[in-house]
Amino acid sequence: MSDLQTKIGGGLSKLQDGLNQGKTKLQTAQEVSQLKKHASDAASNRMKVINQLGELTYRLLRKGEIQHSDLTEQVERLLPYDLELYQANRALNQMKKESSEHVCECGAPIQVEDTFCGSCGSKVLIAEPPQVIATQPCEMCKEEVPESARFCGCCGLKNG
Repeated sequence: MSDLQTKIGGGLSKLQDGLNQGKTKLQTAQEVSQLKKHASDAASNRMKVINQLGELTYRLLRKGEIQHSDLTEQVERLLPYDLELYQANRALNQMKKESSEHVCECGAPIQVEDTFCGSCGSKVLIAEPPQVIATQPCEMCKEEVPESARFCGCCGLKNG
């Protein structure tokens, strides 16, 4: 019987050792996972700060508050993208304005070309399009800027 107890005791010890090893491996895996998450969060936060630093530096370079030939060259490479982004956003806003549905006093939808409301028969009064404003090209980005504007709406360069 003592031989049986020894075998059972040995088996239980092995089982307990295996459980302890599994527990240790699980704890190690959890620690590794936490460290990876901390590293990922730190890298993400670092990139946010670098992006903010880059945006600030970019604005200062464009305003002429920082002078550095290599950085100025990079700014010049960004100008076409700024112009493209500005024009695309302006076109989107214009399309949004044009596609917004006009509504009669009675609540029925009306189109720009309508003279009378199809629902109540009232005369349709839709605001006239804005008048054409004289413009001039920006010295930096070449975007057309109203002559009366003090700054370019695209790149922020001061006019005049």
